[in-house]
Amino acid sequence: MAAFDPYGDRARPILLGLALVAVVVGIVTAGAFLGDPADEAPDPVLYDDVVELGLSSETDELMAESATVPRAQVFYSQLQYVVGYNGIESFTDRLDDGRTEDQFGYPLVAYVETFDDREPGTTASGLFAASSPTGTPSWAPADEAAYVIDSDARTPAGETVVPFETETAAESFAATHGGVVVDWEAVRSTSFDVDSAATVRSMVSERRDAADERLAAAERRGDRPVSIVVGDDEPTIGAAVDAAPPNTTVVVPPGTYEETVTVTESITLAGSDARVSGDGNGSVLTVRAPNVAVSGLTIDGTGNQTRDPDAAREAATANGGAGDGNETADGETTDGETAAEETWDANIQLGYGHGDAGVRALDAPGLFVDDVIIETDASGLLLRDGSNAVVRNLTVDGTDEWQDGFMGITGIESQVTVSDSAFTGGRDGVYLHRADGSIVRNSSFAENRYGTHLMYTGDALIADNTFRDEEYGGITVMTRPARNAIVGNDVRRSSAGIQASGTRTYIGHNTLADNGLGLSTSSRGSLYEHNVLVDNEQGARATTVVPSSRVVANDFVGNDDHAGAGAGALRVWADGDRGNYWEGADIGLHDPGERAYQPTAPVDAALHREPAAVAVRESPAVALLDRLRGTVPGARSGSIIDPAPATEPYAPERVAQARERGPHDASPTENASAPPTLVPAGGA
Repeated sequence: MAAFDPYGDRARPILLGLALVAVVVGIVTAGAFLGDPADEAPDPVLYDDVVELGLSSETDELMAESATVPRAQVFYSQLQYVVGYNGIESFTDRLDDGRTEDQFGYPLVAYVETFDDREPGTTASGLFAASSPTGTPSWAPADEAAYVIDSDARTPAGETVVPFETETAAESFAATHGGVVVDWEAVRSTSFDVDSAATVRSMVSERRDAADERLAAAERRGDRPVSIVVGDDEPTIGAAVDAAPPNTTVVVPPGTYEETVTVTESITLAGSDARVSGDGNGSVLTVRAPNVAVSGLTIDGTGNQTRDPDAAREAATANGGAGDGNETADGETTDGETAAEETWDANIQLGYGHGDAGVRALDAPGLFVDDVIIETDASGLLLRDGSNAVVRNLTVDGTDEWQDGFMGITGIESQVTVSDSAFTGGRDGVYLHRADGSIVRNSSFAENRYGTHLMYTGDALIADNTFRDEEYGGITVMTRPARNAIVGNDVRRSSAGIQASGTRTYIGHNTLADNGLGLSTSSRGSLYEHNVLVDNEQGARATTVVPSSRVVANDFVGNDDHAGAGAGALRVWADGDRGNYWEGADIGLHDPGERAYQPTAPVDAALHREPAAVAVRESPAVALLDRLRGTVPGARSGSIIDPAPATEPYAPERVAQARERGPHDASPTENASAPPTLVPAGGA
């Protein structure tokens, strides 16, 4: 095909259109700064009307302890909305980060919440707390307030800055809680010890070690002397379990045992090619004791009740009758859209936690499930009421249609450590609800609704797993979590690869191939690095209105669209002079890496698909638009720019592997054999 001549007859309509756009943009630029923004400083707004960044003020710790996060609200020159920062230090951290002004413009005015008349103090655990304001909170211009730093007050993220309208009130607080009183300039120049996504990255190895330690401890607990052999000493498993002394082992020889069993003592139930079949009603094995170990069993014959409607109705009645009015078709609730969220949360805990399962654990901490196969029409393993568990070599075969079944593992307020397991079919492979500190690693998921689905769960590690053909998504994290790490996973042929909300999330070294969407950058203050996004319909999508995360050193290859963006300010996806690799960005008359790449601009987005786009990309009109873009709010909405695109992939071997694998792709053990090296690339 002949090369497209940008100055030929076919190009003239395109260039004329671009020139007209440039003229319009120039007019908008001239009018955007006719008035001096400082002439009329806007008044503070209700905090409910801001777009929030920083620590979520709705974390469980804060709700449980009635603690408080000092807040700031900032009016930026190129945003139509007010940005709210939960934590004064989260605002000061962004003032000189080199990216915020590029994306938001400069701050016209900043206000801080003050606590002079609100009895400021700390909770028993040292979190900052203050009484509710009478009427609306008091706000003071940031440069006029007095601040206490280095006090004993903290937030769940670390150190906090406490603002006051008067220096007298600040000194009174410091006299009781320590610290020093400083002005705004001193606050700006102080570095605070707070969590960030880079902190989470540094903890990945520690969390992997924690999983090994939990597994070793579970093995020790489960290693007990044999007391009873089923068939020799007692006729049934149930009778053997009832007769076994605590801290001994019940051996289940090969065979099929048609019964349901309840364990009420700390014992080990060890099978050898043994199948336990229920009668199709309720759960097959129920554990109601601490430190129980179950191994070597195949379990089937569960009931098909996926939740207990009576328990959900009981929760609704206890909370004034509020219930399911805001649920989606599959029973989920849209985040933050209902005043009855706490009721909904209770409904989920009671409903999801009261269905049938192959193994059901109630108030059974220290459970160890090892080398167990569960065939189920409901849940495989159900954990509730603090039933912290370690799971290894668990296989759960769920229903062919996800609507007909339930979870491979359901963990309700129970920390779970899952290793080397496999989940096929059913609703979600692993569903965790208020299960902070859980770990899911080295496992495989296929043909679920979601592979791994976390709700209200933070400080988790999801690492080195494979996900295939997931209906809605491979890894989905919802409802205000913090400090999660999603590392080294491989998601393919799914509607979405990784969708993680919350704050301070680390998402690195994942392979996302042949999906509808590779990943969504929906977690605030987070770090997305060294991910490989290959042959997806869309590689990544920016979804937060106010960009606050770093997206750097990722490889975008062969995607129909490398990236897309929802409404919001310009997203700068780079870390200083390190950007991402975008297939197609390095072609043209310029030297590789010398020109910024905009995956959301029509011409740049087509570079890796349409050879003719190269000539248009080099045209003077496009160059003019490039210079204007980033100076005009109207030209920046819903856009992404990488000012320093890499000239070659960061992980060419992983890119090649993603494109060359056969239908079975990588196994979990292949993923786990070489955990990724986490290369520092700046904090978030």
